[in-house]
Amino acid sequence: MSTDEGYLNALELQRKAFESQFGSLESMGFEDKTKNVQNTSEQESHDASEGRDSSAADSNENDINSDAGDEHTGMSSAEEEEEEEEVKDKVKAHQPKVIKFSGPGDTYIEPSKKEQKMIRCGQTLGKIARRIARNEAKNKKNEKEDENEEAENLKNDVELQQFLKESHLLSAFSNGSRDDNASDAGISLDSIKDGADDSIVYQDDQIMGKARLRTLEMRLKNLSKANGHEKKINKLEKVPMNVRKGMVDKHVQRIKNFEQDAKDGGIILSKVKKGQFRKIESTYKKDIERRIGESVKSKDKKRNAKRERGLKINTIGRSTRNGLVISKDEIKRTSGSASDNIRKKGGKRRW
Repeated sequence: MSTDEGYLNALELQRKAFESQFGSLESMGFEDKTKNVQNTSEQESHDASEGRDSSAADSNENDINSDAGDEHTGMSSAEEEEEEEEVKDKVKAHQPKVIKFSGPGDTYIEPSKKEQKMIRCGQTLGKIARRIARNEAKNKKNEKEDENEEAENLKNDVELQQFLKESHLLSAFSNGSRDDNASDAGISLDSIKDGADDSIVYQDDQIMGKARLRTLEMRLKNLSKANGHEKKINKLEKVPMNVRKGMVDKHVQRIKNFEQDAKDGGIILSKVKKGQFRKIESTYKKDIERRIGESVKSKDKKRNAKRERGLKINTIGRSTRNGLVISKDEIKRTSGSASDNIRKKGGKRRW
């Protein structure tokens, strides 16, 4: 029995050492079965000692049943030995399980060529990791700066497109202080020479009066065109036919004067589609497009009508500046041999 007690004491010391280093099994979420085994062994030893005392008393009192008492004590000692062996087997089966939460991994990661080169140069792994982290932070910062720059460039592009669309309208309303006899071409020349004129303002928060109304109308028209309501926008105001014809003639005369002044001043104007009115200063000031439109309808119909082509004739060759060029296939097609005609009529021959 002394050996069993020594074994249990050693097991208890081992359990305490394990708990001091790793913590109790119950805190890790496991059931500590060694405590139950120890309690059962202590209880069994206590019961065995009580049984021996009672058997001794019975032997002293009853001398007749001494032989039966000896047999009983012998059987109880054999049962105790079997139970102790079972306890030892249980203790061996339920040994503590060691769990390492921060242990090194078994997988080997081969260092890259760059890391190997830095190690050969005498740099430590910590220094290499710091350099890599610094480079990654720098790359992230550069990417963020590029994104901000792209967003700013996109915003500037939108503002530039809007400025190009509305620049003629704003310049027309900002040139109200000029002489009435001055030509539009002369004004455009002056604006080109004096580009830093303080009287011309192109910012939304500083546009006032009719210029602001016209710019807002232009933006709304562009939005509605994008949504597919172009026919409703291009609908003209109701004006008597004679008045409208007179307005068209007057506007065409203004455009001719503008083009003549530009030609005399050596200014090259942009091309305009056939039938469309050139947009000049009076176009924006008098809002003439609301009454006469952007072009002459009769000329639009002629431009959009399908061109009448000649009769469909099977011609031969193609005409170039060097003369008529005829290919061999066209010659064969027009003057084919008799064998070709037979094949065309009869089809393939079966042998």
